[in-house]
Amino acid sequence: MIFSCSLGEKTVSVCASNDFSASSGYLQYRFGPLGMPELTFPAVNDASVPVVQFIQARTLIFAGGGGGYLRFINGEYHYIVYTAIGKGWGTKDGIAVERSHQVIANLKCQDVPVSKISAEFFTRAGLSIDQNEFEIPGLD
Repeated sequence: MIFSCSLGEKTVSVCASNDFSASSGYLQYRFGPLGMPELTFPAVNDASVPVVQFIQARTLIFAGGGGGYLRFINGEYHYIVYTAIGKGWGTKDGIAVERSHQVIANLKCQDVPVSKISAEFFTRAGLSIDQNEFEIPGLD
């Protein structure tokens, strides 16, 4: 479990195989009721498909804090799982959905997430840096 939190009746999770690294295993986005995901991306736990084709990552730096996110690219839809903390606004965790680079949904975690999102994880996983730098919704 790389990331997981409740969104109310649904859960967002990022799961990896035990052998996940830059050269083996899988990383997968899951969304829906616990134990019955409505969306799983990529759909197949296929370690032969390089994750760099559809998953990007980036760390975030804020005054008094920081964070990071994973961007899962599924055609024109992007699922961005994020976690961050900053001075003056506290913690922000959740999932943003973009369509054609516009945020169409932002679902906030209802509990404290389980999270291993970090620069160390991104490096070990061999993920490419997101060139479109995501801005957490509501941090104007």
